[in-house]
Amino acid sequence: MTEPIDVVVPNVAEFNTRNPTVRLGPAVTDVVTRVAGHLGDYAVYWSSGRRVLVLPQGHDPHWYADVHRLLDEPTPPVVSPVPASGMVARDLLRDGAALARLRALLTGHDEVRLVTWGATPEVFLLAAALRGWGLTVRLDGVPERDYWVSRHLDSKLSCLDLARDVPGVRVPSGLLVVDDVELRGAVEHLLTLHDQVIVRSPYGVGGDGSVVLRRDAPGVGALWTAVERDPFLRTFPLLVQRFVPHRPGIGCPAVDLRIDDEGVREIVPTAMAVDVARVQGVHVGPGSVPRAEADRMTRIGRSIGVAAHARGFRGWMCVDFVLADDGAYHVTEINARRSGAMPAIALLDRWGPAERVVFSHDAVTLGTRGPLSYLDDVRPVLARLWADGVRIYPTSVRGLGFRQPVLSLLAPGADAAHAQQVVADAARDLAAAVGGGGRPRRSKTAAVPPTG
Repeated sequence: MTEPIDVVVPNVAEFNTRNPTVRLGPAVTDVVTRVAGHLGDYAVYWSSGRRVLVLPQGHDPHWYADVHRLLDEPTPPVVSPVPASGMVARDLLRDGAALARLRALLTGHDEVRLVTWGATPEVFLLAAALRGWGLTVRLDGVPERDYWVSRHLDSKLSCLDLARDVPGVRVPSGLLVVDDVELRGAVEHLLTLHDQVIVRSPYGVGGDGSVVLRRDAPGVGALWTAVERDPFLRTFPLLVQRFVPHRPGIGCPAVDLRIDDEGVREIVPTAMAVDVARVQGVHVGPGSVPRAEADRMTRIGRSIGVAAHARGFRGWMCVDFVLADDGAYHVTEINARRSGAMPAIALLDRWGPAERVVFSHDAVTLGTRGPLSYLDDVRPVLARLWADGVRIYPTSVRGLGFRQPVLSLLAPGADAAHAQQVVADAARDLAAAVGGGGRPRRSKTAAVPPTG
């Protein structure tokens, strides 16, 4: 037998648009696809073995080289299919030349592991194509026969089932509605009982798919405005629930779980930083929340993971919580896929148990002047920080091409506050440089020494 090889396919766009009952329309689909390209570049961190990456066209080769230099790993080959729709797995299946290049890169290997964002029909078609080349193919997610469980768990409705079936799992009280008449009635009724309610679609991307309504504001009027704006809220059924605010000081807690045939193999506590309903960053690792809370989150997450395993789920998934003022944890959703915390988790796994540090992972907005160049605008700042001993990792730079440029950064720290400060200092230096602020100052937060 020859050495197995990973084929890494960040099928983010396909996953986020895979539900045929949600009619996103071309404009929203375009936004989802562009953001998916930015998230897809995180895939460079997902595997540490021998691998081939399938990336949408347009990845930055200088960034790609820098990442692998920082990881002290050889630069893997890349296959970038055309047409470049952003649906990278779908594009690969349609591009004979890209498939031929992939087949040539897999020559000499008997076994392939498909490493993906999450389960989509295109993954199973690609696996079938690879098997047709005589390869043994393993999926790092659900097998095709259990695809349903990925779809089911990714719906927020699954949290209701888990709360009924799994001890220790709680969800906010509320009602399930199936049309506009029930929606209006449920909102008006629950606002007589609670100061705030939240209307949630079973599905959503990047904060879309939910709206919070207040008793002392024009609740129903705001509801219809949100429904008009957000296509996820135009698909029934919808959940109308009591809005449970997060207890201050913790952030938005979650756990990422890896499940294989043997059961729950890994649980990583995280704490998201959220601005209104949009995730801005995440602290990752055992110190991301107080020890007692990490233990409680891990126990609940393990119970959910055991239930998901019994139903056939395999791969990575993320369970999001709200920690209420009374100390109760409420499960708000399950993302049956890799999460944005994965680059940090992957680095923790690379470094092993000796480096159980905390990471801050932020999508940093660099002014309003776009596009920016990684090589000319960003890399000089990062190179000075690296020379000063600052451990800062650019996890994705594709967003530099957006009209409002975005850069994703990741840093280890002695604790959550330190890690976040490393990123904040780097972001400030970058903003000063691209805004004409002159040479960035030297960071004073380099503290954690490299480990090799």
